[in-house]
Amino acid sequence: MSMISILTVVSDDEIQQLHDSPERIDDFTSDKRTTTDLDKAWQGIHWLLTGSAFCTHEPLCYLVAGGQEVSLTDFGYGPPRTLTSSQITTWDDALSKISPEELARRFDAKAMLAADVYPQIWIEPDSLDYLLDAYRRLRDFVSVARRAHAGLLVYLS
Repeated sequence: MSMISILTVVSDDEIQQLHDSPERIDDFTSDKRTTTDLDKAWQGIHWLLTGSAFCTHEPLCYLVAGGQEVSLTDFGYGPPRTLTSSQITTWDDALSKISPEELARRFDAKAMLAADVYPQIWIEPDSLDYLLDAYRRLRDFVSVARRAHAGLLVYLS
């Protein structure tokens, strides 16, 4: 099985509704919503942003930590999390300062393998391009959410 990171645009009002009624999670993960997936690149991007497999320094940690967990038992690989529009603004500001070229300079396949950064493909020839493409999609998507004055639902599936 793969761990795919999925991000879905949700308003702050919808975030409150979801936390009030977490059993409605399926209403927030439908195909009719603005969604992107980062495939299996999520932890590699996180590593490039933070230098850690599980760093929790906000806002650069938002792919793997931060925000508020939706109180469900398990949703794929742990509970989904919500990030408010305010958190998205902060995250977008932080991501806009980090270029793909800067992330490329931080890429260290051996260190990522030693840290057990998922999915352990970092010595493959196209792995850096894979990460940078996913990072560009992430930056663009976070900017879309910011322009919509919205938050995000983030989860692994």
